[in-house]
Amino acid sequence: MSEYWKEQALLQKAAFVEDVKAFLSINSIEDMTTATAGKPFGEGVAAALESLLARGAQDGFWTKNLDGYAGTIELGDGEEEVGVLVHIDVVTVGEGWTTPPFEPTIRDGRLYARGALDDKGPALAAYYALRLVRDSGLALTKRVRLIIGTDEESGWLCMKHFMEHDRVPPIGFSPDSSFPMTHAEKGQINPTLTIAPTQGSADGEGRLRLLSFVSGDQGNSVPDKAEAVVCLGAAAGEQLALAQLASQWEQFLQEKATSGRMEQLAPDRLKFTVAGKPAHGMAPEEGVNAGTLLACFLRERSFEGSASSFLSLLSDIIHEDYYGQRLQLACEDDVSGKLTVNAGILRYSETDGGSVRLNIRYPATISCEEYVEKLKKRVAELGWTIDSLRTSKSHYVPKDHPVIQTLSKVYEEHTGQPATLLSSGGATYAKIMPYGVAFGPLFPGKESTAHLIDEYVEIDDLLRAMAIYAHAIYELAR
Repeated sequence: MSEYWKEQALLQKAAFVEDVKAFLSINSIEDMTTATAGKPFGEGVAAALESLLARGAQDGFWTKNLDGYAGTIELGDGEEEVGVLVHIDVVTVGEGWTTPPFEPTIRDGRLYARGALDDKGPALAAYYALRLVRDSGLALTKRVRLIIGTDEESGWLCMKHFMEHDRVPPIGFSPDSSFPMTHAEKGQINPTLTIAPTQGSADGEGRLRLLSFVSGDQGNSVPDKAEAVVCLGAAAGEQLALAQLASQWEQFLQEKATSGRMEQLAPDRLKFTVAGKPAHGMAPEEGVNAGTLLACFLRERSFEGSASSFLSLLSDIIHEDYYGQRLQLACEDDVSGKLTVNAGILRYSETDGGSVRLNIRYPATISCEEYVEKLKKRVAELGWTIDSLRTSKSHYVPKDHPVIQTLSKVYEEHTGQPATLLSSGGATYAKIMPYGVAFGPLFPGKESTAHLIDEYVEIDDLLRAMAIYAHAIYELAR
């Protein structure tokens, strides 16, 4: 039966390409400055949600908008339900795109745009798959619900609202990871560490002051840029300090094989900017954290008070501590691997002090409560405070569950490859369902560009995924 779904998906190619380009052209980055009633995450996110729901209604499906937090497009009327959970919000874009991130461009069969892979491209492919099942005329015994989230890249408030106002299907999948399928997902601990502003003993000769420090704007991404403004010490030593810093800075950039700038904003004021390498927060070891890197340079200079504590935390504790050893959190399991730590949003000012938002992903079989307590103890030892803390549970579906058996059979029939089960440090909506898994869209051996500059997806891969999703929906709901 796989050939039937492949043929039907290929027939959709021209229409799908035009529709997905239009969908990706909507800037659906969360923007709380434009949030209003019915648009809780801003106008762009609301526009993307309304666009997909409007398409569903136009195609004859039953649709519902849950106060702008989520939406549903439904097929069938059985009492039992199958869920397909997608999200239409995207992460920030960063700098250095070859073509504008919200002007979708096709180059060599690849569709470039923010959200092409994560998750608007796959979301529309899943919707097309739902329509293919409907148009096939094949009988279903279960209701299929395409559930659309709007806050997946931030706080998951969309799913909290959904669960308070609607029911969650017990089984299903989320097209927001990799094939064959991810049956185990790490849980998350997301604390914001803070330290109050203090000036130290005195501004002695040669003493530096950290006026500001900014790096990162997304908790679940590795920051690719950092900047700090520093005030030199005593006037008599300014020129000497400036010359020394310039030489040391160039040597640092050369040693770290990265780019950066030192600008003189005033006779006693310097601005440092450094580039890192972006990566998804679930794999911080694949990136270079610009914030902690800059802190390593500044830490070797002469600061006092909260500025010294801020730089010390970033450089001595967090920098390249991908697996939480220096935070005394290191652990792993056989199902999902090692705990990881990403410092995604780093801020400091003389007036407000410092804050560091961490994204900690713990193994699927580990106790969240135990590691929260370990974190609290360690943060207190370091002289910091946890200002806010959010957690999300881990998720694990046993390999012998019928959902896994069904999806494995579909995947193997379409690809001829074994459906090896995967685990992930990422968090997808699959964990909302008791027996949900993340299912594609990334095929084995393909590059993942989620959250990166020049994010792309191969158009043919989206069509392959569309066929697999249609087949999977039918098998789960028949």
